[in-house]
Amino acid sequence: MRAGAGLALAFWAGVLPGSRPTPVVTVKPPTSVILAPGGSSEARLTVLVGDGFHLQANPASQEYLVPTRVELERASDVRPGRPVYPPGRPYRLQGAASDLAIYDGDFEIRVPLKASDDAARGDRSLHGTVHYQACDARICLKPASVEFALTVRIRERLAPKSPK
Repeated sequence: MRAGAGLALAFWAGVLPGSRPTPVVTVKPPTSVILAPGGSSEARLTVLVGDGFHLQANPASQEYLVPTRVELERASDVRPGRPVYPPGRPYRLQGAASDLAIYDGDFEIRVPLKASDDAARGDRSLHGTVHYQACDARICLKPASVEFALTVRIRERLAPKSPK
């Protein structure tokens, strides 16, 4: 390889030698979700997609496409439900016969959460992963994932109100 070829490849890839690449996708979980024992709520994860890129929606437009997908581990006393994905935005690749359903910019995925009836007061950290495949107008990058942590705070059970 010529001496300048490695440097040219690094610039083409958008990374300077010795620097870290800018992530294409980042996840911003809520600060915390507060639940009472036996209670339900939902976590709202904000997914940020880098300029010029898009992700396949869930469900994906075609069987062979990789949909955006969230996995969230459960804690012993907090159970996540099935994620609720937003509808995709129509996007047509140049020369394509039909639209794809995509996500771009910032979008939100909601995950229902339920605390067990005997959940003890305190904080839990649930670990999650967003799986995706980022594409631009010309190419798709290999499927990737980004991890995140979600804090769930169990508060004390409120005493029932007494009738007046």
